[in-house]
Amino acid sequence: MALSRDDKVRIQTLREQGLGAKAIKAAYPQKGWKLRTLQKICQRIDKTGSAEERKVGSGRPKSARSAANIAVVQEMICSQEDAPGTSKSTRQIAGEMGISATSVRNIAKVDLGLFSFRRMPVQVINEATRLKRLTRCKQLLRRLTVKKQKNVFFSDEKLFYVSPPVNSQNDRVWSAGRKRDINPQRLLVQRAKFSASVMVLAGVCCGGKGSLHFVAEKAKINADYYTNNLLPKLIEDCNSLVPNDFIFQQDGAPAHTSRLAQDWLIQNTPDFIKKDEWPPNSPDLNPLDYHVWGAMLEKYQAHTPKPKNKTELKTVLQAIWNDLPQEPIDRAILSFRTRLQACIKAQGGHFEHLL
Repeated sequence: MALSRDDKVRIQTLREQGLGAKAIKAAYPQKGWKLRTLQKICQRIDKTGSAEERKVGSGRPKSARSAANIAVVQEMICSQEDAPGTSKSTRQIAGEMGISATSVRNIAKVDLGLFSFRRMPVQVINEATRLKRLTRCKQLLRRLTVKKQKNVFFSDEKLFYVSPPVNSQNDRVWSAGRKRDINPQRLLVQRAKFSASVMVLAGVCCGGKGSLHFVAEKAKINADYYTNNLLPKLIEDCNSLVPNDFIFQQDGAPAHTSRLAQDWLIQNTPDFIKKDEWPPNSPDLNPLDYHVWGAMLEKYQAHTPKPKNKTELKTVLQAIWNDLPQEPIDRAILSFRTRLQACIKAQGGHFEHLL
């Protein structure tokens, strides 16, 4: 009696658990398996790691994955060393070659042994910015020792939308029928052309999070508003988490680097990173940018039901902020010096692809 594929999978599982042919036969007497057949399958599993037996050349012959097509895909799918950005997508290649995109992906993965990676959005870095990043990263690495980096209070602002953008590539609806048969409430996502939003301000350090501060509606974050309304709240958080021994950090936004804000920080903080000390265009060096905001957005996108207005959005964001675990935040902060070193190694250029 021929064994089904499910039977072979079951036998392989039992064999991997250490059972022999006799024990497998005894475990399933109703199957009527022959001992000799089970012994052969066990030997095959021990030798090849699989209960399936395929002869060389068996199975449906390859059609799209021919040697000629593999060579063409290899030429088109990767950029040439002297011409970066000249590669084509699997869909483009499939269209030009007249084969399916699935076949192109199989050629890339199986025949060529390639891996696919998502593109990473990064800041524009020109030559002047690169040199500043390099110089200031070296200075910060010398200044912020392993011990001192634990006292840095990182701060940043973030805009959250009531209706965040939908990634249609990853957010799919599966159905046994056609598209027109799917309930519109499952398939269609309504999003206002200009979605309502809320600006938040927060800070984190090793061992704790500050409060989540909401910027007043229609407020313009200029030097005056930032210095008189937001900075005192952030410094209050600093004093609560790292009393009298914190190092305050902020990025190079105009309100942050204004004379009014810099003078206020000189008078009201034990230490801070001045406007000419923080590397420009460097969200890749701020834990809020490279971890915290992303973690919040991920939880917000998974939250149900979605908020319908700004008031509900604030409530949801506050709950998410309160529930953010501290351990991943601490790990992100403790990777700060590693990122400084990576930026230096990249000569002030982009480095996140190297981490």
